[in-house]
Amino acid sequence: MTTTRPPAGGDAPRRFHTLLIALTIAGGLVLVAMGTFVHVKAALAQVLLAASFDRPAEGDAARPWPWADFHAEARLVARRLGTSEIVLSDAGGESLAFGPTRLAGTPFPGEPGTAVIAAHRDTHFRWLRHLKPGDLIDVIGRDGRSRTFAVRAARIAPADRSGIDAHRPGRFLALATCYPFDATTRGPLRYIVEAELVEDAPAAGA
Repeated sequence: MTTTRPPAGGDAPRRFHTLLIALTIAGGLVLVAMGTFVHVKAALAQVLLAASFDRPAEGDAARPWPWADFHAEARLVARRLGTSEIVLSDAGGESLAFGPTRLAGTPFPGEPGTAVIAAHRDTHFRWLRHLKPGDLIDVIGRDGRSRTFAVRAARIAPADRSGIDAHRPGRFLALATCYPFDATTRGPLRYIVEAELVEDAPAAGA
């Protein structure tokens, strides 16, 4: 009786294929975990920032945590969408990881010119695409003063040719994030929502 043996190394391709599948699945799980971590981090940061925003802004109390080089300076509310975000002072790339940030060199919302607030498209500004002309956006400062802006338009522009003029006559607000919204890598385009001041209400009791 003759016994036929499988060719030497016949199981190697199958083992390699199985290993490749396992690595692919593991890699996918890591990416999912990383994506979940980013969203959890962003949500937790807003909780801490909201708490610091409600505290008196005296000395280091304005910082959401001791080592932060930024502070919470306003609350941004999109009325129709029911969203609320704490806006940070610009201190570089670090602040964008935790919330919408007012860019350096632009005025505080409600002051003459165009205030520019930027945030990541997959966390704090993922709702930006749902804004429509006429929507009202409230910006509430630490002093309790509320500035209301009406959305005028939304557009897509290259990052280096945004068309935003911080010194434009009037009082405007520009909300900016990366575009397209569903992309996984940062590209050259930005989605910009433009709004104009329609009401400036003093703090309650003022």
